[in-house]
Amino acid sequence: MQRHLILVLSLCLWAFPSLAQQNNPAQQENHKAQEKQPPQVSSDDINQALKVEVIDPYLELHTGPGRGYPVIYVVEKGEEIAVISRRTTWYLIADRRGKTGWVTRESLARTLLDTGTPVALPETRHGDFLRHKIRLGFTVGKQEGSDQIGLLAGYRLSRNFGVEAEYGQLFAETVDGYQQSISLIVEPTDRWSFTPFLAAGFGRQELQLKEKLPGNKPVNDDFRSLGIGVNAYIGFNFVLRGEYRHLTIFSDNDTVSNAIWRIGFSSFF
Repeated sequence: MQRHLILVLSLCLWAFPSLAQQNNPAQQENHKAQEKQPPQVSSDDINQALKVEVIDPYLELHTGPGRGYPVIYVVEKGEEIAVISRRTTWYLIADRRGKTGWVTRESLARTLLDTGTPVALPETRHGDFLRHKIRLGFTVGKQEGSDQIGLLAGYRLSRNFGVEAEYGQLFAETVDGYQQSISLIVEPTDRWSFTPFLAAGFGRQELQLKEKLPGNKPVNDDFRSLGIGVNAYIGFNFVLRGEYRHLTIFSDNDTVSNAIWRIGFSSFF
């Protein structure tokens, strides 16, 4: 009996630290931080970025935008670095060998331009919109006389291509309805203060007559959409969005065309 008790106590003492570590959010976050790697950037990003020279003995590069992320690389005094993007008070930089990492605003402030003057740190700009992966937003507009509101979520597949999922509601005098859709978004350039985009997608809508009569049932139809629009950066992480879409709705062996005009806002992360 005594040996069994000692064995049980030994197992508990061995298991308790492991369970405590699994349930400790700080340790889990630190473990995740150590596993994270800085994003890779293209040669085009580096060529278009602001170039500065390190004047401190060295500059520490972290794997992520926070002090909890480990230092994986250092850039020595006199080397040139490219400032790619910004996240709060941290900046993603790349050196001439293409190695990337995150540095603090304070560290980056101690660098020089090629003119020998101190750097004026870049703020969030429109080009950052095409580098961030996630966007969330909403729109309001008109669809053939009906009011429309929508919520959208997007994910960037590459610099110029992304996908968007959208849920919208329609309000008219005689009917209400909703739409669900997914679209491929193409944004060809970030060289201007605004970004044109093309959209192609498909979805489904449901319409319900407001008047409750016997036999009135929701009408469900599939549709495809083609659209064109523009995103304009307005400050911080916010973008103003305007667009036109042409819907082809497939209903009862027939097709109906609808036009949508709408405006909205997006935020990128």
